[in-house]
Amino acid sequence: MRPRSPIASPMLLALVLFASFTLSIAPSAHAQLCGPGVCSAVFRLIDFESLTTGASVEGPLAIDPDLIINSVAWPFSPSCTVGSAAVVEEGNPVPYDAWGAGAGITNGCLNGIRGFADDAQCVLDYDFTFATGVTVSCFSIRILDYGDYFPFGGTTHEVLLTAYDASNTQVDQALLSTAGGPDLAAGDACITQAGAGNVRLSVSGTAIVKVTLRYDAFPDPNVGYDDITFCETVEPTSARSRSWGTLKSIYR
Repeated sequence: MRPRSPIASPMLLALVLFASFTLSIAPSAHAQLCGPGVCSAVFRLIDFESLTTGASVEGPLAIDPDLIINSVAWPFSPSCTVGSAAVVEEGNPVPYDAWGAGAGITNGCLNGIRGFADDAQCVLDYDFTFATGVTVSCFSIRILDYGDYFPFGGTTHEVLLTAYDASNTQVDQALLSTAGGPDLAAGDACITQAGAGNVRLSVSGTAIVKVTLRYDAFPDPNVGYDDITFCETVEPTSARSRSWGTLKSIYR
C-alpha cells in the first residue's frame, strides 16, 4: 500500500478510485489457470517455500531441475541489475523490501511466506525456459501488488505473458491491463480479491519451450511473484539423461 493524500470522505474516495482505474485481465480464449485439473501430463508447482531467503532464483537448477528463470533488462529506465532476482520473504526487507501491502507489510500477502522479486523502484522483464527435452502445455505465475504505484506516469499499464514454441512462434498470450492512476485497493496484494494486485496470468498451448514476461513503459516497479505452475511433458529417459534424485522430484 502506498501513501496518498487524504480525501474528504470515504464516498468521494470510492468515486475517485472508480473513475480513475479500470482493470482488464485478458488471457487467450483457451487459456485456463494452469492447475492439476487441466494437466494430462506431469503437474509442477514452484511455491518457493523450501528455498532460502536471499538466494538467487536465476539460472539452471536455481529453483527447479526443469525450470530456468532469467531476468532481462527492461528496455526503458530504470532497469534493475540483470541477474539480481532473488527469493524474498514476507516481513523481511532483506534482500529486498520489494513492495508494501496491507498495513505496510514488507513483501506482504505472499501465498505462504516466500516468493521472488527484484529490487524496488526499478524494473526487470523475465524469460522462463525449460530443461532440454521438456515442453509444457500450460504455464502460470502469480503477480503481487501491481497497480497501486505508477511513478513513470502513463494512462494505460500493460503486462504481457507470452508463450513460444521451439520455432519461436507465439503460441499464446495473456494480458494484464489497467487504465488510470494508482488504485490503493485493487492494486494492493493484501486488499484485492480480483484486482491487479493479486492476479495469476496463465498461457497454454502445444509444445511450449519458452515463456516471457514483459512490462510496458509505465509499470508499477514494486511487485513480487509467487506460485509458478506448469504442466510438463518429458522425453523418454533413453533420450534424456536424468539422475534418480531428479526423477523422484518430478514424479513425487
